[in-house]
Amino acid sequence: MYQRPELPELVFTDPDGNAIPYGHRWGVDGAPERTYSRTRHPERFAPLVEVADALIEHLERTYDVDVRYTEGLPADAPDTVRSAEQGQVRIARAATLLPRHDGCAPLVIAETTFPSIVVAMGAAGEARSPACGCDACDESLEESAELLERIVLSVVEGRFQERYSWTDGIEITIGGGTAASYSREPRHAADKERVDALKQSQRERHGERWLPWPPRRDDAEGTWEAEAEPLRLWTRQEREAAIEAALDRIRRRLRSA
Repeated sequence: MYQRPELPELVFTDPDGNAIPYGHRWGVDGAPERTYSRTRHPERFAPLVEVADALIEHLERTYDVDVRYTEGLPADAPDTVRSAEQGQVRIARAATLLPRHDGCAPLVIAETTFPSIVVAMGAAGEARSPACGCDACDESLEESAELLERIVLSVVEGRFQERYSWTDGIEITIGGGTAASYSREPRHAADKERVDALKQSQRERHGERWLPWPPRRDDAEGTWEAEAEPLRLWTRQEREAAIEAALDRIRRRLRSA
């Protein structure tokens, strides 16, 4: 079972020496305009790296998945991860998680030098923790950790879904119930690479939804169980042969009655 690492109680102060109550800074009037372009004390998000590491360790231990670790930006990183490198911000390291079932959404969990965590999901899904990081958004370390956990666990539990259509563009749902989030990106505004990747993914999945990740299946000797043969539709010849066999059984029973 996943357990979040204990988060440190970090205290940061404003120019007057007062502790900054991140998560509760602004009242009903909202944040001052100047704070939208300012990020002070981004180091408060550094412990998110430990949360990401704990999640990756949990997934590798619990699910039937291959994990590849990379220092810096992976050569095959999706555009949703590459786009996180802006200005002086770079990808420090990444973990690519590929479930051993084609119907399950892959994950890339990457650490940036901001510091923050970038998550690429499926073919076109992207999320970041913290979601922004500016002073105006006033995100706390704890709520950013909760966001990261909700995103990652939604993927492995089959509660992340993505869809592309000509009329609606890219639609993404994360989570379920009252906690579900929905986003829509019109076709004309969506990145072409993301659209192409999602269309290809939908063709390969025959339009089916992403499935929950299968649990790890180690036996006592550490070997893998053989996978069951996937279900498929019968061919016309197989259907006709099955019908003829059934009719033959009926004829024999009638003759022996």
